[in-house]
Amino acid sequence: MYKVLFNIGGFPVYSYGLMLIIAFFVGVAIARMRASLYGLKPDQIWDVSFWVLISGVLGARIVFILQELPYYLKHTDKLFALRFDGLTSYGGLLGGLIAFIVWSLVTKVPLLRVLDCVAPSVFIGHAIGRIGCLLNGCCYGGHCDLPWGIHVHDDSGLLLPGLYHPAQIYDSIFNVVGFVLALLIARRGLKSGQMMSLFLIFHGLSRVIYEFWRMDTTSATIGALPITEAQVASALIALVGVVLFIVFAKKGSKT
Repeated sequence: MYKVLFNIGGFPVYSYGLMLIIAFFVGVAIARMRASLYGLKPDQIWDVSFWVLISGVLGARIVFILQELPYYLKHTDKLFALRFDGLTSYGGLLGGLIAFIVWSLVTKVPLLRVLDCVAPSVFIGHAIGRIGCLLNGCCYGGHCDLPWGIHVHDDSGLLLPGLYHPAQIYDSIFNVVGFVLALLIARRGLKSGQMMSLFLIFHGLSRVIYEFWRMDTTSATIGALPITEAQVASALIALVGVVLFIVFAKKGSKT
């Protein structure tokens, strides 16, 4: 765990926040390279990305607070203590989607066109962000007796007994695989909306699998069931992606 990588003039540089910034710029760079494939200009990618960043962080923070509402009702002073460690990924995706929709309405750029363009970027951005989770010491998996097991500290800094699965890296790998598969499928030709649908499918499936390592450690299960809340949501997202992929295959236009 390296929550604070270094200090600049007494100001701590948090690993999670730094990795999110790196993820953002790498994602933007990939989307800018793909912009012409969808009739977009690189400057338009910068424009929409700025608003997606702001809306995504707000969405990630708001959803995290709602998930931990009992705690924040007792500690209202922590509501605005944002240090990039009180965020949730699906809240960020929701906030980002809202920004995309508003931007599309204002600029009159077709929403599916921009979502198809940026979908591969989200795979890579999420993969990099999970490295930030690893450095931050959050979202780790259960006990691990494999050579790559990692040490984990609790919130007070105390070392927890045993070794744990680096589940964050598993999720990074799954998303990189999703990125590669989506681009390989795209070579065969896709219709408008299908690249975005592939993201929903592969990202949703990756989260379903990844959650098995987190279960009963850093992810809440549903009662006595061997599944988590995130797995249910992820499975639904993947299912929506499958339905949309089929619908766009029948009704969409070539990108």
